[in-house]
Amino acid sequence: MKKLLIYLFLILFYPSISFANSISEYEVGGLRLGKSLLDVITEDEIKENMIPTTSGADKFVTTLYIANIFTYPDLDFGLYAVTFKVNDKKYKIHGFYAIELFENDFKGCLKKQDQLTKELAKKFGIKPYDWGIDEKPSTGKGKWRAVIFDFPIPSDTASVLCYHFEDEPERDNLKLGILTREYADFITVK
Repeated sequence: MKKLLIYLFLILFYPSISFANSISEYEVGGLRLGKSLLDVITEDEIKENMIPTTSGADKFVTTLYIANIFTYPDLDFGLYAVTFKVNDKKYKIHGFYAIELFENDFKGCLKKQDQLTKELAKKFGIKPYDWGIDEKPSTGKGKWRAVIFDFPIPSDTASVLCYHFEDEPERDNLKLGILTREYADFITVK
C-alpha cells in the first residue's frame, strides 16, 4: 500500500516537481534569478542606473541594464529593469523585466506576447493564466493584458505583460517578468 501511494504521488506531482526550477533557471541577456548582477555589469554601472521604484523601495531596489549585443547576439530585448535587495553587496537578482517598446502598436505588442507566451509555456512546462485585456491597473487612461506563469505549488513566477498608454502611445510596451516568489509576494497587491 505504501508503494502504491508513493507511486501515485510521483505520477500526479512529477510534472510540477520536474519543472519547478525552470523559471529560476531561465536566463536572458545574462540575467537569471539568484545570479549576481555583478556577473554582467560593474557596481558603478549598477549605482549609476538606479531608478526610483514605487513598490518595495525599503526592501528592494531596481537598476537599468542594457545587454551587450556582442555578448548576447540572440537577444529579443535590449533593456532590462533588474531588482535586488537593498544593501545586498552581492546584488543577487530577485527579479527582472525585459522591456520592448511598441510605439502606438498595441496589436503588435499582443502578437509578440502570444508568441513569447507559447515559447515560455513549452520551456516552463506549465499552462499560463491569461487575464485578458482590461483597464490599465494604474493612473492614467489605457489598457493592458497580463499572462502569468505560476506553479500549483507557489514558486518563482513569470509574466508577459502588454501595456497601452492612451495619453502616451509611444510608451506602449511588452514586459517579460521573471521574479522570485519572495519578490512577487512582496509587490503583489492584496
